[in-house]
Amino acid sequence: MNADLFVRLFAAFGLLLIAAAAAPLVARKRRAAGTANLVLVSGAAALLLSMSAEALFGPAGPAVRTVSLGPVAVPFLVDGFSAVFLAVIAFMAVTSALYSVRYMDHYPEYGLGGYFACYPLFVLGMAALVTVDDLALGFTLAWQLMTVASFFLVRFERRKAENRRGAAKYLVLMELAWLLIVAATFLVDGYRFGQPLAEIAAGLRSTAGLPLFGALALLLAGFGMKAGVWPLGQLWLPDAHSIAPSPVSALLSGVMLKTGVYGLMRTFLFMAPAGAGAFDGRAWGLAVAAIGAVTLLVGTVQSMKQSDAKRLLAYSSIGQIGYIVLATGAVLFLGTTGEPALRLLAVAAAAGALFHVLNHAIFKGLLFLTSGSILYATGTKDLNKLGGLIRLMPVSAVLAGIASLSISGMPPFSGFSSKWTIIASSLLAGGSFAAHKATVALVLFGIVALFTSAVTLACYVKFFGMAFTSSGAEHHAAKPVREVPGSMLAPKIALAAVALVQGLFPVLSVGLALTALGRSEGFLLGEALAAPAGPFAASALGVGLPDFGAAAAPLVVLLLVGLALAFGALLRRAGGAKRVEAPAWLCGYQDLNEANRYADRGMFAALRGLFKFAGGKSGK
Repeated sequence: MNADLFVRLFAAFGLLLIAAAAAPLVARKRRAAGTANLVLVSGAAALLLSMSAEALFGPAGPAVRTVSLGPVAVPFLVDGFSAVFLAVIAFMAVTSALYSVRYMDHYPEYGLGGYFACYPLFVLGMAALVTVDDLALGFTLAWQLMTVASFFLVRFERRKAENRRGAAKYLVLMELAWLLIVAATFLVDGYRFGQPLAEIAAGLRSTAGLPLFGALALLLAGFGMKAGVWPLGQLWLPDAHSIAPSPVSALLSGVMLKTGVYGLMRTFLFMAPAGAGAFDGRAWGLAVAAIGAVTLLVGTVQSMKQSDAKRLLAYSSIGQIGYIVLATGAVLFLGTTGEPALRLLAVAAAAGALFHVLNHAIFKGLLFLTSGSILYATGTKDLNKLGGLIRLMPVSAVLAGIASLSISGMPPFSGFSSKWTIIASSLLAGGSFAAHKATVALVLFGIVALFTSAVTLACYVKFFGMAFTSSGAEHHAAKPVREVPGSMLAPKIALAAVALVQGLFPVLSVGLALTALGRSEGFLLGEALAAPAGPFAASALGVGLPDFGAAAAPLVVLLLVGLALAFGALLRRAGGAKRVEAPAWLCGYQDLNEANRYADRGMFAALRGLFKFAGGKSGK
């Protein structure tokens, strides 16, 4: 069965290579090039999804395979943890490929041969990165393929100086991140080139002092830079994500950042704890959690200051990655205390981290595709020149509303459940303050995350309000604004549907996360997840609710909201109220223009001033 698993993996890799090779041959027919890319990427994605399903739910455990490349062997590992990331990569690759077919009409002055050649190579690099089981040749080949392919995608509008600068900065920093990660391995005691990760973890057992600290710090810096954590993410992420074509931005933010998250979680929740020895899980856990808390706050505040829609979304990605990094640190701290109650919270935090990986991929991918639709329809991504699109692009507006409510953590949408799990795990750790004084730090980080969720809501009130519900786009659009084509709506509808399912039935995603972690090699809490006793079952995350209650809680919230709205409508009708439409009062002005329109800089000005120290000035 394991052999069949790797046959599918390498077959998927082959299809992606064929897609890359075929792209220049059909590039002159732009739609044909996009369709060919979609078909081949979809075939590869189907193979990757079938692999993920088998790794998560099949009878066999983690699958290991070694491939010889001349004198060097490259190990591969597919377990439950990597399967989750493979599934995310596959699904997002298909949605962005479908979106690209018509969206790339927006760039008639550029040929598409390079775009559709680099797109499957980018997907191949990401899929390889989460399945290779070393930090040597296999890791390097996957990293370089992912980095170089994405560099050319980010640089697609190469005639613009800002695009060339942003892409060059991205390439340099990603190569620096690779160098830091590879350098870390040479500090591990007894390291041999090409060792599997399990053997590197064993080497950490005999590594101590400065070499141990240096190895972990380099891994944290390298994978952290890739994931976009503060302060390293601010150096490249906003520029790269905002200048790339929107389907690529969706992959960069929704998927590629997760390869950095994969590395961080694999390092601190699999390799480092397994090494034990001189490794202080509680100290490192608090350090990682602190970085996550600062990242989520600073990234979100910087996002709120942006007037460029894609830069707003890019900075927001930094903030959302912060939640996952906070959860990773919390798992490491709580899971190494040895106290059963705190280990239960560690399980919840781990499930929340993987749940948010899934959530962020979906709603951030949807948001970037929405920003692409806005640019496609209006010719601008400047929020100060948008508005009124809810009447002109109603389907896109509804889908953007779902994504905005999801990322803001509003119940019963998807972001609420994953954020609640992460925040609750941090706050409830304070119950063990008497025995573990350091838990007060986790409580503080949880409060920061809770406050930041409110700031996120403010940020997306601004994004959705200025783009869709205010007035003004009709004064700036160079052409009549209409809804985007169906092939651009379809992937957004698919993403919105997944977001709704994740929000209304969070127990499915939590159960998937726990299953993935339980079927992973070397997970910190693997024994606890494998135990037949029930406190580590998915229902334990319902905090007192049975299985059905945990699953039905979001539906109850939705039902209550629906009943409240229906009751309000009934009262309105019973009172004989009539809807009257009238022009908005403009303080005496006769027409809406730039002089009397509510500008970006006026929204949440006091809050923005309070966090002036965070930087991230507005940029178009």
